[in-house]
Amino acid sequence: MKVPALSIVKSLSVIALLVLLAVGGHYLYSNLPGILQHFLVTDSPKVTTQEDVIVNIPKGASLSEVGALLQEKGVVSSKLVFKLVAFIRGEQKSVKAGDYQLKTNSEPGDVLDLLISGKTLVFSITVPEGYNIFQVADLFENRGIASRKEFLALAKDHNFLQELQIDGSSLEGFLFPDTYFLSPAEKSNVKIVVKKMVSRFRSVYDKHVRVIAEEYGWTPLQVVTLSSLIEKEAKPNEHGLVSAVFHNRLRQKMKLQCDPTVIYGIKPMGAKITRSDLDRKHPYNTYQVTGLPPGPIANPGKESLVAAVRPASVDYLYFVSKNDGSHQFSSSLNEHNKWVNLYQKQNVSASP
Repeated sequence: MKVPALSIVKSLSVIALLVLLAVGGHYLYSNLPGILQHFLVTDSPKVTTQEDVIVNIPKGASLSEVGALLQEKGVVSSKLVFKLVAFIRGEQKSVKAGDYQLKTNSEPGDVLDLLISGKTLVFSITVPEGYNIFQVADLFENRGIASRKEFLALAKDHNFLQELQIDGSSLEGFLFPDTYFLSPAEKSNVKIVVKKMVSRFRSVYDKHVRVIAEEYGWTPLQVVTLSSLIEKEAKPNEHGLVSAVFHNRLRQKMKLQCDPTVIYGIKPMGAKITRSDLDRKHPYNTYQVTGLPPGPIANPGKESLVAAVRPASVDYLYFVSKNDGSHQFSSSLNEHNKWVNLYQKQNVSASP
């Protein structure tokens, strides 16, 4: 059957028209913000350079409120254009709340894409296991959370400790070591950061430690204090063994002789310990006092917390560094001295 030439021409014309409409529609969609902005006049001053700006989109904010906020911050030049773009794209209810790092003088469509993605601005900070409050203070100061002086004052604030239900003289031991993700608003409030850390501690303690600690008749402060000693002494895979040494010594009313306690609050952790340090009389020096020190000397991680209530079933009373990242454990003083002579001949002391 022969198709008339006129029909072929009409069909080709329809196809061409559809292609033009598709291309034109795509162009219109892609360039909609610029087209609208060309025809709409705003009262906002024209911004010619781009600068970073943090914008908080409140939860439950309407599209009009979001547009007004973006215009006020100079992110878009017209709240109306931003709103129209969202309506035409059918995304007027897709904006997600949070803190965003945006640039001034941006295209409304690009801003809308980011606000829909929910890629909010988040700061992260990692507090290593075994850090004490003095090290945390330095870390917070370096990361712009609080000055060292401000944090240390807060760490010993009696009213704040009561609010957090901490039965101790400071936050020491209750700031759980972990990586924390903070919004700009949280980062600017050190109390919020501390509450996050204490809340994380309670979560780990309640799940893994509390029941056994109560069977021992130990308070959280006692558990955390012992855990902090384990944290500062134990090498990888030694937490249960170090815990056993301290438990055995406590039972026999032997001094714990934990080296890090000697310099707590006096020298930076890791500083060289001298004979005068060992002989110094102060409440934390477990070479001078019997039993646990009055409080933690660091902030222990989960492994040390669990080890404090689950010591290994061994009769060790001593350990000494082998200078290879591990310890040699002994059950008698004679055996311990043999290892000390082998590994630590020139050291001032060996723990315990």
